[in-house]
Amino acid sequence: MRLDKLSLIEQNSQEYQDTCESMNWVTAEKAAVAGQKRRELLHSLSKNAKWRFSDTKPFTGDISPGCARCGEGHWSCLFVNGVCNANCFYCPSEQKVRGVPTTNSLSFESPDDYLDYLSVFNIRGVSFSGGEPLLTFERILTFLKKIKKTDSGVNHIWMYTNGLLVTEDKLKILRDSGLDEIRFDISAHYYNTDKAQMAVGIIPHVTVEIPAIPEDLPQLKQVTGTLYDSGVNYLNLHQLRCTPFNKTKLMARGYTFLHGPKVTVLESELAALELMRYTIDANIGLPVNYCSFIYKHEFQSAGARRRSAEMIKTSYEDVTQNGFIRRMGIAGTPDDIEKNSCNLTERNCNRSLWQVQKGGDMLFFAASLWNHINFSGCRLIVSYFNTALRPGVSYSNPFKEIRLNKHRKVVIERKTELRSKVIEGDMIRSFGSLYIEGGTPSMKAENIFPDMDGYEHFSHGLMDYY
Repeated sequence: MRLDKLSLIEQNSQEYQDTCESMNWVTAEKAAVAGQKRRELLHSLSKNAKWRFSDTKPFTGDISPGCARCGEGHWSCLFVNGVCNANCFYCPSEQKVRGVPTTNSLSFESPDDYLDYLSVFNIRGVSFSGGEPLLTFERILTFLKKIKKTDSGVNHIWMYTNGLLVTEDKLKILRDSGLDEIRFDISAHYYNTDKAQMAVGIIPHVTVEIPAIPEDLPQLKQVTGTLYDSGVNYLNLHQLRCTPFNKTKLMARGYTFLHGPKVTVLESELAALELMRYTIDANIGLPVNYCSFIYKHEFQSAGARRRSAEMIKTSYEDVTQNGFIRRMGIAGTPDDIEKNSCNLTERNCNRSLWQVQKGGDMLFFAASLWNHINFSGCRLIVSYFNTALRPGVSYSNPFKEIRLNKHRKVVIERKTELRSKVIEGDMIRSFGSLYIEGGTPSMKAENIFPDMDGYEHFSHGLMDYY
């Protein structure tokens, strides 16, 4: 969900308060110029590029199966360690602790527990990251083999690496153990493509995944042809993100910083789009995917929310497009509620999909019953809830324990995001058209329900520059 701009600016100012004034934030004038350049780049891509995931991910050709699992919300990234043998200036965090395998705030020393987690939460894609995963090679193999040997439902497994420790023997072991895709960050080693080329013909899918570093654009243009000619399947470009850990190094490079849910680099996005245009103009058939920060922020977060929300919601609640629990009810006189209750009963509507509140003046109902509800004389009451997956109970919010196996359980907490929004009259019909029936509004949904739309829909397109 996207917060309003003023809230995000204040949030970022608080996080970077010690250096905020010295950071090169985008000005209104520079944002206007950059916005025009982006529009020109996108227009030049319009005949060749495709868009997925609410128009937050432009790409040419196709995206890898792993990227598809990520956007669809069926992905778990297992950080197998927290240590790295490279020293990339853009790394968002310190990588000096070996640690234990971790995903979504949960640690898994046992591959059996992790396998049960994948099964319980219906996860279809798994990636191994770090740190540098190959620093704990045997650990990767243990988890990889366990997943492949078991009918867990996982159908695509990939690994991220800087490539420094890659050998042909290791690639063959990974292939034989079931690795479907390997992703190389060649920017960690001066854009050397040797290891990525070595993987072609061994690992089924070979991807180069790098941040779009603006000053390296000339070198990136040169390397795309080499990657395509050598048989690399995909090129993924990320937008540089500023964190408290890497901010000093990014500031030293003179980048322009953008506000948003997190601080990002303006020039990085423009470089990614320009490289996409270059591959088209140069007739280089390498599929290029721009993984914008707003895509990662919205779709990866929504996938995690959605998995948890489905397990903790009641039968008369629904999960919205971007993973929030929606509770709807009508409030009215006891007579109005009784008439609706009788109507649902007469229509043989599933009794678990609706519930009359004690006192008889409110009826909660699932979205599938929308067309059976008589709203005349009633108010629509809507609330939204967020979820969080935790290793144990915090006792700060309502929760549900989820047992992975007889030895391990996790906790899903739900927290109120928006309580009891009242909708009346013709606005009820508008709400139903927008969010329940999937109609096309005559004006933007965020203008009709500005405090609710972020819980219902993904926002379309790339982030504004501000």
